[in-house]
Amino acid sequence: MSQTERVFDILYHLSRDGGGISVSDIAERYEVSPRQVKRDIEYVRYRVLPDPGMIEYSRRDNIYRLSPEVTALSGWRETMIVSFSVMGALAGEAVGRDEIRKALPASMQRILSHVECKMPVRSHEDDERHLSPIFEAFDSSRSLLIRYRKDADGVAEERHVDPLKLVSYQGFWYLIGYDLGRKGVRTFRLSRAEAVIVTDECSGSHDEAEVDRLIDSGYGIYLGSESSDTERYVMRFSHDAGRRVACELWHSGQQGRWVDGCYELSIPASSSVEIISKLLSFGPDGWPVAPERFVGDYWDAVRRMAERHPL
Repeated sequence: MSQTERVFDILYHLSRDGGGISVSDIAERYEVSPRQVKRDIEYVRYRVLPDPGMIEYSRRDNIYRLSPEVTALSGWRETMIVSFSVMGALAGEAVGRDEIRKALPASMQRILSHVECKMPVRSHEDDERHLSPIFEAFDSSRSLLIRYRKDADGVAEERHVDPLKLVSYQGFWYLIGYDLGRKGVRTFRLSRAEAVIVTDECSGSHDEAEVDRLIDSGYGIYLGSESSDTERYVMRFSHDAGRRVACELWHSGQQGRWVDGCYELSIPASSSVEIISKLLSFGPDGWPVAPERFVGDYWDAVRRMAERHPL
């Protein structure tokens, strides 16, 4: 058994309420010597946890456990189980996925076998082939040459890009980078890239904090508007739909309230495109309120659908 498995097991037992680690139990379970288990615990103490004093030894109970005042591992077990469930949904049948999962303690594997994370859609495998050169560019701090179609049926053009962030959103991959030709930050959907090539040129220095603010400012993935300024988009939902929306987190900066039996939701965004798409999914149970341009764009979309598909 590998040390990785034992380290996961140690963290798992430490993270449980009142949890403790018996050296003899770990040694027997993994068929290693007590001395090896003690080395594993010291590894967790000094290499994994932020403070060596977080683990204490109880001579009375003959176990290692977290100090009473420590809460750093609160939710660790839950986080790991959810993370591996999401990883399974994203990775599909990727080589090595099951081997990584087997590094978890048997108790966590039993729980994970009952947890299923379903992605609504998943990026096509042909799109994911672009991940390798992007990872290489991040690792070597080099720029990329991307043959990219701005529109799905458009003509591909070459874009010289310093890669900044790779984002997975709703099952699709997006690269956010500084476009050296257009001298600005742009978003590239990998499904529209014909080729991604690592160049010999070093990538420049860019304000990544600004990129993070740019991502966080929008609803969902940043859609490439020229400004990172946002405005509040307000919509309302019928009582039944509102009860559901009131329990959902659409955006960390959202605000909600009940108005005349309807639920009113306000979220900051740099574009209304995804909001309109989401709102349309509620049919007659959701409608726009403000700003005026958002209201107009929404009803224009409704009219276009009605004209294209008349009864």
